[in-house]
Amino acid sequence: MDYLETFTFKDIPWQPYPVYSVSEKGHIYNIKNVLYPNPTSIKRFTRNKQLKKRSMQAKFFDMLINIGYWDPLIVVREFPVIIQNHLRGKIHGGFFLLDYYFPTLCLNVELDSEYHSEEKDNLRDEYLGGLGIKTFRIRNLEKPEVQKNKFKELTLEMRRMNPTEGPRVFSFLDNILLRKV
Repeated sequence: MDYLETFTFKDIPWQPYPVYSVSEKGHIYNIKNVLYPNPTSIKRFTRNKQLKKRSMQAKFFDMLINIGYWDPLIVVREFPVIIQNHLRGKIHGGFFLLDYYFPTLCLNVELDSEYHSEEKDNLRDEYLGGLGIKTFRIRNLEKPEVQKNKFKELTLEMRRMNPTEGPRVFSFLDNILLRKV
């Protein structure tokens, strides 16, 4: 077993992901199989299923991308971020799926429903901030007054940011290199 083996998603070709990761209990598991299983998989939570089973808020945001509000080439839907195993005490699970990630800005846009936990969101935002990813949260996107104000805020925030020439590449292999032996 090559613990340093990587794979990429078709729509995220610049970002290598480790095939293997470490569970909270120190066991090695195949993250590729979790995030990117074969098409007939019955697994409950995969990136493909998240991309197909979008909330109404996400469908609205997708529509804005599809009509050209943002260039579809500069935003990634359901961008996986591997959680480093030395931080698994506070954060459960092996990865986060960012709703909308703008790689040249290192900006994550999260569309929050009433089911979101503020405590978990704060831990997640803190972790992503440590990687250099800024999170912009939009709650209750289905309300017209929220849409107008939040999109204005988001657009201003994006204009203030300095884009990089290319997407930032994260070293998720550190997750395996720091594993418990």
